[in-house]
Amino acid sequence: MNLEAIKSQPSEALILFQKQAEMIELFTKENEFLKEQVEWLKRQLFGRKSERTAFNPNQLCFDSILIEAIDNKPASEPEAAVETLVAAHARKRTPHGRSILPDHLERVIEEVDIPEEQKVLPDGRERPRIGYDDSEKLVYDPPRFHVKVTRRYKYGNPAAVAGEPGVIQAPLLETLLPRCMADDTLLAHVAVSKYGDHLPAYRLEQIFKRSDIRITRQTMCGWNEALGLALEPLVNVIKRKLFETGLVHSDDTPIDLLEADGRKAESKKIRTGRMWVSCAGARDGPWTVFDFTATREAEGPKRFFEDYSGKIVCDAYSGYGSLAENGAGSEGITLYSCWAHTRRYYFNAYKGGDRKTGAEFVALIKLLYDVEAEVKEKDKDGKYKSHEDILSLRQEKSRPIIDAIKAKIDALLPITPPKSLLGKALNYSANYWDRLTRYVDDPQADIDNNAAENAIRPIALSRKNWLFIGSRSSGQAAANIPKFPEINFTYVVNT
Repeated sequence: MNLEAIKSQPSEALILFQKQAEMIELFTKENEFLKEQVEWLKRQLFGRKSERTAFNPNQLCFDSILIEAIDNKPASEPEAAVETLVAAHARKRTPHGRSILPDHLERVIEEVDIPEEQKVLPDGRERPRIGYDDSEKLVYDPPRFHVKVTRRYKYGNPAAVAGEPGVIQAPLLETLLPRCMADDTLLAHVAVSKYGDHLPAYRLEQIFKRSDIRITRQTMCGWNEALGLALEPLVNVIKRKLFETGLVHSDDTPIDLLEADGRKAESKKIRTGRMWVSCAGARDGPWTVFDFTATREAEGPKRFFEDYSGKIVCDAYSGYGSLAENGAGSEGITLYSCWAHTRRYYFNAYKGGDRKTGAEFVALIKLLYDVEAEVKEKDKDGKYKSHEDILSLRQEKSRPIIDAIKAKIDALLPITPPKSLLGKALNYSANYWDRLTRYVDDPQADIDNNAAENAIRPIALSRKNWLFIGSRSSGQAAANIPKFPEINFTYVVNT
């Protein structure tokens, strides 16, 4: 073997060095990925979950430049402490104290007068009354129960007139739940307390005991289940009104379901059910419908939307994909994605990954929302902008921002590790880009799915109090009730 051949062959030490360098690079990337995960978990447990930033988009763009400058700047010598005088300023304070009591409240006058002997002057004349001063206090009367007796008189036929019944009596008045000891007002109060005020049944049981009324939590749960199922026809009408708008916001949230355990006799287990919400946008009406399923399988959305043709604003759940044509579903359904979800991915990258690039994307998305703030502005008559005005505004202002975001995604996607926070954000945006950008050409659509997320938030609050759903039928009954405390039951209780 000649000398040149020996030199051309790498030594064992060089091969070992190359392997070590590759391992170091691999461990470094893995370490950075794990650091991102730890930072994200720390924010979820202890940090603010709000994505609201305390600076404007222009400042956010400069933030990335500052980060780079600070990283490259050498440590400076500590400066001597200098005392600086700061001018005093007036701090804004939220007004508090006595407020004006509403005029519709009943005024019960309690007169406070002077003793009779003081009404007579020393010369014997009566002291004239020249006026009065009123001071108002808000009074609370504790809930008062009373028994409503429905007395139906009977009329007989003592002469036994032919062709006439022996006894006639007025029929029972129609009620929501026949043969139930609770009046509709009490049913409404129990439903509002649980689904509007988020009170579990055991607390209501204790509240009623203070008035010496014994109603068990099992009885109240039975009332709510029967009430929810009785509302099914009204829910179907609202669902039809919702579908007629042509655009539905949809979302879901987990909820615990208590079911019998088939493996053990007389035992139950907790499984994760789903509460779904479908609602109209702010410009399309107040229509909101809830639905319950025992699982998150795609059959739930398929069953709910089987008679629907139109647009659905939703998240990236694959069950929605099967509804649209590209998912072997109906060709009459078009899916729209949510920019709030997209922003959350880039915000996570900004907080725990690539701060410079994440800041730039968050700034661009913020500009899209600034345009939507103009879209939502009403005129002096309280009316929304016309579809033509919305379309023109979005094409003029939102379309260039959309194009800028797409250019950055295309440039960064091939060179960004897919498992990093920024890589996840880029992949999410690229995978659902068509859904994300459809709203620009559709004046009826919103930029995000916040309408559904806000509508389902009370369910998330309630489940922390009443903990679980007792059965599948109770789950559907619970889905029929939550919207009504806002529009129907509160009126019944307060009138």
